[in-house]
Amino acid sequence: MARMIWAAALAVAVPCNAYAAEPAKSSVAPNLIDEVKALKTMDTAGKPDEALAKIDAVLARARRAKGIDRLDMIYAEASRANALFWLDRYDEALGIYHKLEAELDSGKYPMTADRAELVNNIGSLYSSLGKLEEATRYKLRALDLTAQAAGTQSIEYASALYGMALVEFRQGEPLKALPRVREALRIARSHANLTGDDLEQPAIFGLSLAALLIQAGDTASSIEPAREAAVWAETHLGEDHRVTMATLNQLGTSLSDSGLYAQAIPVIRRTLDLRVKAYPAGHTDIAFSLSALGFALDNSGHKEEALPFYERAAEIFEKSNNQNNPTIAATAIGQVARLASWRGDKAASLALREKALRIGRERAASPEHPDVIFAEVNLAKEYISNGRSADALPLLAHANEAFRKRALESNARRLAGMVFAEQIAASKGDRTGALSRTREILAPARTRLLDRATPRSEVTRLAEQYHFLFVQQARLAMSAGDPVQAFEALQLANLGDLQSAMSSLAMLRASDSSEATEVIRRYQAFAADGARLRRTLNAQVAAGKGEQAEDLNRQLAAVDANIRAEDSRLAALIPGYSIRTAVEPATLAAAQKSLGKGQALILYGQDEEGLIVLAVTPQKAVAATTPIAPRLLLDLEKRLRGSIDLGLANSGQGAFDRTAAFELYQALFPQPIREAVKGSPDLRILATGGLAALPFAALVTEAPKGADDASGALRRTHWLAETHAVSIPLAAVPLPERPQGKRALTFAGIGAPVLGQPVRLATRSAPLLRSGDTSAKALRELASLPGAADELRQMASGFSGQPSLLIGADATETAVKAAPLEQASVIAFATHGLVGGSFRDLIEPALVLTPPDSPSDLDDGLLTASEIAKLRLDADWVILSACDTSAGDGESAPTFSGLARSFVAAGARSLLLSHWPVRDDVASRLTLDTLQGARSGATRAEALRRAQLAIMKDKKVPGGAHPATWAPFVLVGN
Repeated sequence: MARMIWAAALAVAVPCNAYAAEPAKSSVAPNLIDEVKALKTMDTAGKPDEALAKIDAVLARARRAKGIDRLDMIYAEASRANALFWLDRYDEALGIYHKLEAELDSGKYPMTADRAELVNNIGSLYSSLGKLEEATRYKLRALDLTAQAAGTQSIEYASALYGMALVEFRQGEPLKALPRVREALRIARSHANLTGDDLEQPAIFGLSLAALLIQAGDTASSIEPAREAAVWAETHLGEDHRVTMATLNQLGTSLSDSGLYAQAIPVIRRTLDLRVKAYPAGHTDIAFSLSALGFALDNSGHKEEALPFYERAAEIFEKSNNQNNPTIAATAIGQVARLASWRGDKAASLALREKALRIGRERAASPEHPDVIFAEVNLAKEYISNGRSADALPLLAHANEAFRKRALESNARRLAGMVFAEQIAASKGDRTGALSRTREILAPARTRLLDRATPRSEVTRLAEQYHFLFVQQARLAMSAGDPVQAFEALQLANLGDLQSAMSSLAMLRASDSSEATEVIRRYQAFAADGARLRRTLNAQVAAGKGEQAEDLNRQLAAVDANIRAEDSRLAALIPGYSIRTAVEPATLAAAQKSLGKGQALILYGQDEEGLIVLAVTPQKAVAATTPIAPRLLLDLEKRLRGSIDLGLANSGQGAFDRTAAFELYQALFPQPIREAVKGSPDLRILATGGLAALPFAALVTEAPKGADDASGALRRTHWLAETHAVSIPLAAVPLPERPQGKRALTFAGIGAPVLGQPVRLATRSAPLLRSGDTSAKALRELASLPGAADELRQMASGFSGQPSLLIGADATETAVKAAPLEQASVIAFATHGLVGGSFRDLIEPALVLTPPDSPSDLDDGLLTASEIAKLRLDADWVILSACDTSAGDGESAPTFSGLARSFVAAGARSLLLSHWPVRDDVASRLTLDTLQGARSGATRAEALRRAQLAIMKDKKVPGGAHPATWAPFVLVGN
């Protein structure tokens, strides 16, 4: 998707109307002379059709007149070529430019900045046409000519710099292009502020900087230049200007590619509205916004709403002849096909995949175009799913050979085709051989995920790409009767969720060690070199220049070795670094050895065919599948969560959808899995996607009876909590327990920060925060939690020793970091939790404390994951209670996954976390009963289960029978 949006950004990033007016010597009417001169600096980008009509009218009159200065006419013709470019009439524009270039080179005219600009624009047109060697030649010449004629601080030089960067991007060198675009943007802003001219250039360069940062892998950093470009364009050009609309689209894309879908959607919707108003119905710019909106909705869990936007975009692209992206229609149709498969409509998905390939082949310049061969792989997958392996084989043979020449070994598309071929081999009886070859095929993906040279920020994105492939490996392992490989494959398939809150090394900058800071700097420099070399290698392979790959691979191996060395130094210098960035899967034998009597580990994988489930006990490993369409599974999850929200709104008096809870149980625990865990009351669950946020304890194990809103019927319901205690381990093999000395049970309570007025859904009522701002001012808009202080005091009353309470104005970051928290056995936080990546300035997850009057690096009101990891704890429990989990609304990220790892790194043995806000009268009882149960000899998970059931069965607790009341907490860790 990012590639499509970048293409849209490129469409506004080519010609520059920077021609200067020169004195004319003529007897012709002064008005016509002035009109011709004015054409030189006309804005042809905003409304190119209107500009072209005006240019043609003036030129027609000027050609009939006598005495118009020929140089003025040349640059007026150049402006006409600019307008043709904006109308996607590239060949016409290029013909005009070459004709004018030949005339200027005739020797009659001196070299000027205007001539250099014309050379630059010719290079830009060649770049848009994909003729990069010609583009490079013209761009380098333009840079040299512009530097001589206008100087390196001129707007003409900025345009030449930008044009050269554009070519470098298309050559697969985004990191090389970045400094050129930054410098071009600086010059353009200075020029525009000083002269008031060329006002579109800062916006164009800014949106392109944002798009480049996405391509370079620094998605979070792309948001700021995109926002600045949008503000500049709207202020200086107006909202109906084409460049303004492009900047807004880029801002939406940057937010969307950063996973901030809730923030992206309104921006893209506005862009779409503006483009619909400005352009005819079938304009490709409208299609780009439609596709962008579909992508944001799709990935934020609103797939049904995304479908019509995908369909309309595909329709427009199919009818268009976009020379920048000739195969974009095939890509768009493929998105529609994917949603059809998600719905379980195999017939529609198959028909659309066939159509996508047909159109891709018709429009691509080569049958080996990457979009075409990927369409072949996708169609082959559909054929396999429909039992048509014979039809799939020739497609895979061609695609796999083409990808072998044009893609790296770790490219997910390349790997998919090879894995599908092995699925066919397995279906013909060669199960063991197919599994062995699949493991070998996926070895490069495994290496990329687990290699310490892979930046931690890339692990989640890579895991998302590879998830489907490792699920296929798990399916093959099941069919071959190999639980060892199935166990490892499902762990790798789940890495995206297990590591979802891992952030880049920016999270470690809080280190107060100058040595660590220097190591981080070196690490980041090597990481940038590695990213550049990988993209260069990709581009060389795609261009068929395999002879250069060997040298690049040697350079890459050296860079990766340096990264691993710096990584080891970081592990030694920064507490908790290794545990927060470890992703190595456990072996099945080690997992079984770690399980005690009555314990079982359950792993889930999901693809378009449904669920694959693996249950591991000390004695055996049992696998099973559930054929359920992703749409149906999501609908069940939404119904369950909707019942929770209703119960929260009505203090537990609303109905609970037990039918959905029962159907979910049947899907998540198919019969072989139920039998396998029947004797295992202690379940440890590693789930994927939306399943990770499910309250498993509230699943219903037998068909429900009675009314869903009757407390008696709810109490008589067969909940999973009746027979099984559930916990979420941090990894397949738990961390070893630290030896405990004898000490009094002590308690530390932190929370109830001084914030704004108490309201429901706090983050939605904090406009600055929702805009991406996480400053102290924005935090003060968050709602206060009036019951949090009493909750902490009630918890403290159940502990011996002298409790430590940091409440209200005392609950500051400075106080928490200075407190002797290592003396506490139990630490409770009652405050808001913010999702890492959900806000512009928040790279990692964090807990909100009382914001200081004068924020600093040491105290900005947010206790982040990296700061938590550097605390010195020795706690049996850390409790995160009363958190407003709407902070993660629409962002597809578990709120506490990163915090959990950081607390464990700091010294916590286990954590009690809330899926949703907990009632004050229930929170303290649940936590105290759980802690006391564990002190009495029960496992932590069993103690939580007993506490939950006690609330549910207590008729004195209003609404206590509703899962919204008794099932908010989940145990994470040992």
